[in-house]
Amino acid sequence: MTNPARRVRPGPGALVRLVVCALAMLLGGSLTVAVAAPTQAAVDPDVAVRITGVSPTELRDGATVTLTGTITNRGKERWTKAQAYLVIARTPFTTRQQVSDAVESQASYTGERVVELDSIDEVGTLAPGSTRPFRVRVPYAQLRVSGAEGVYPVGIQVLATAEDGTRDNAAIARATTFLPRLDRDSTRVPGGLVWPFVLPDRLGPSGTWMDAPGLAERVAPGGQLRNLLDQALSAPSDGTSLVLDPALLVAVDDLAEGRRLPRDVRLDETQREAARTFVEDLTGLSRRVATWTLGYARPDWLALSRSDAHDRLSSTIERATSSALAQFQVSGRRVTWPTRGGTTSELIEQVRGSGDRPVIVTRDAVPDWEPRLGSVVTRRTESGPVPLFVDAGLDVGVPGGATVATLRQRLLSEAALASLERSADAESKADAFVLVDPRWNPGDTDDDAFAGAFDPDFVSPEDLEDLMTTRRDAYTGEVTRTAEARPLSQAQVTAVEQLAREGGVLAGLAVEGDDLAARTDRTSTGLLSTAWRTDRAEGLRAATGALGRVRAELGRLAVEGPPAITLSSAEGSFPLTVSNDTDTAVRVGVRISASNPALRIPDVAPVQVEAGERRTVTVQVDVGDQTSSTLTAQLISPDGTAVGRADSFNVRSSRVGVALWALMGAAGLFVLFALGRRFLRGRRAAATTPEETPTDG
Repeated sequence: MTNPARRVRPGPGALVRLVVCALAMLLGGSLTVAVAAPTQAAVDPDVAVRITGVSPTELRDGATVTLTGTITNRGKERWTKAQAYLVIARTPFTTRQQVSDAVESQASYTGERVVELDSIDEVGTLAPGSTRPFRVRVPYAQLRVSGAEGVYPVGIQVLATAEDGTRDNAAIARATTFLPRLDRDSTRVPGGLVWPFVLPDRLGPSGTWMDAPGLAERVAPGGQLRNLLDQALSAPSDGTSLVLDPALLVAVDDLAEGRRLPRDVRLDETQREAARTFVEDLTGLSRRVATWTLGYARPDWLALSRSDAHDRLSSTIERATSSALAQFQVSGRRVTWPTRGGTTSELIEQVRGSGDRPVIVTRDAVPDWEPRLGSVVTRRTESGPVPLFVDAGLDVGVPGGATVATLRQRLLSEAALASLERSADAESKADAFVLVDPRWNPGDTDDDAFAGAFDPDFVSPEDLEDLMTTRRDAYTGEVTRTAEARPLSQAQVTAVEQLAREGGVLAGLAVEGDDLAARTDRTSTGLLSTAWRTDRAEGLRAATGALGRVRAELGRLAVEGPPAITLSSAEGSFPLTVSNDTDTAVRVGVRISASNPALRIPDVAPVQVEAGERRTVTVQVDVGDQTSSTLTAQLISPDGTAVGRADSFNVRSSRVGVALWALMGAAGLFVLFALGRRFLRGRRAAATTPEETPTDG
C-alpha cells in the first residue's frame, strides 16, 4: 500500500486551490483556510514567532485559550503597528494522516483569525534585531469551534505595517501548535518523550577536538546541550527515555580534564566545572530512566554496509562503545540510528546484531507504516527479526520555532489521535512517543514546563523499554532500498580499517595496553561518525593523519644487529639491540629469518623494553653445515605480527678454516713422511754397502 502523504504534489500554480478544496471537504466545509493573498507584502519579512505558553493544555468548554510567546524581527526592515492574532480551526483533525497531509501541503491550515478587538495583542513596533513578547487571550465563545473530538490546530499570526506604509492582509510571521479535545472516558494510550544526546564535535586531523570551545559553550549554563538536559531532567521520569551517544560523555570529560584540546585553547576552571557537572547530571539521569545507547559517535552504518571491512569495523565500534559505557557506568539497550535519508533494507539487515537492537527510522524509510501498528514494529529479514522504532513527528514542518510548550502539545495531540485510533480499532497499537530533535535548544524555561504533560486521562506515561516488552506488530511493507544520503567515502572507511588494525597491533605491544586499545578503538570509531558527511575531505585527512601517527609510533621500534658475525664453530651466539623510542613500555619478540632456507632459527621470546630505552638480547644459532648466510631480525608482537624497523647482517662459521687446516696438516704430514722416508732410505743404504780398502800397486 502506498502512503498518501508521499504522493506527488501538484504544481505550484494549482497547489493553493487544491489544498483549500481538499481541507474544506476533509473538515466538513466548516474550516475557512486563511491563505495569503496573491498580492504579497512590499518586502520579504524575516520575522519569527515562538509560542512559549499554551493554556489550557487541552480544549474544554468554557476555557479561555491563552497563547504567549515572542516575536523576533531578524531582518533589516522596520515594522510598525504589529498585531498578534489567534487563529484556530473550526473543526479538528481526527487522524494523524490528516495532519500530515495538511502540513505537507505547505498551505495555511490553522483556520480563521479571531478578530474581536479584546482578543488582539497590540505588539507595536518591531525594530530590526528586536524581540517583543505577545499574549493573546480568547474566551471559548469567541473560538467558534465545533467542539468535536480531535486535535485542533491553533496558532499565532502577526500582521504589521511596512516602512513604506503598506499593510498587507497576509501575515508577516506565524507559528502553529495543537490543542487536543477528548471526552473524559477516552481510551488511554502509552506515551513518552525520547531525549537524544549525541556528540556535535569531532576529533580532527591533529587528534584534538575541532570545536572544543563550542562544545564547552554548549554544556555550560545557557548552552544548547545544557538546556536540553535540564528539560529532560524536569520531565516526568515515568515517561522519559534517553538515546545516548557515549562519545558525548568522553568528549565532555576531556574538556573537564583538559585532554585533547588544541594548543591555542585554554578552558578556565568555571568551564571545566560546568563540563564535570554536565557529565554527572547526564550519567545520573541515564541510571534513573530507560536508556538506549548508540554506537560510539553515531557511526555511518550506510557507508559500512557498502564496505568489505564491515565485520571488522563493527567489532571495533562494539569495543569502543562498551569501553566508554563501562568508564561512565552507563548501561542500556543498544540501538542504531541512521540519519534521515540514510536507511536502507540492506543496512537494517546488517546492523541486526542479536535481534534485540532496535533501529530508529523515519517514516520516509517505511512508507507503508501506519500509526495503528505502534511506534515499535518488527521487520523480518533473512538474518531474523529487527525491531524498528518509527519516528513520525506530528509537527514536522509546522511554522514557528519549537518550544517546550509546543513539544508538550505535540505529545498530548499524538496521544489524543492515538486514543481515537484505538477507540475505533480494537487491534490498534497506536501510541504517542515523541523523539526530540537533538539539535533543539529549548532555551531557559521553568522547571515545571512539562507540568500537565501526562495529566489527561487519555495518556499514560511509559518509556521505550515498556514499549519493547509489549507484543509488536510485524511491518511487512516496503523499506527504502536506495539511500538519499551521501555516506562517507570508501577511502575514509579503508583508512579507518587500517588504523584500527595497526592501532590494535600497537596497543597489543604496550605493557599496559588496555587504555591505549580503548583510545585506538574510540579514535577509529569517531572517524566513522556521520558528522564527517558534511566535510568528507577533512574526514579523510583526519583518518589518514591518525593512521600516519600510529605508523610513526610503530616506526619508533627497531632492532639492530652487528655488521657481521663470525662463529668459532657451527654453534654460537650473538647480540641484538632492541630500541623503544615511544612513550610507552612494550613487550616485543624477535623473529630471525635466513637467506638460506635450510637454516632455521627459533624466535626470541618477548622481552619488556621501557619507554625510551634500549635492551640487548642474545640469540643462539646453529648453522650446521652452512658456511655463510644473511640473517634478518624483525620485531614481532606477542601474536606474531611484524612491527618496527628490521635489520640484516651476515653470519660466517669458522668451520670454513677446518678444511684448510686439515689440508695443511695433511700436507705437513706428507712432507714429514717424505723427509722421513729419505732419511731412512739413506740409513739403510749406508748399512748394506762394503767399505772400500786402498791397494799397493
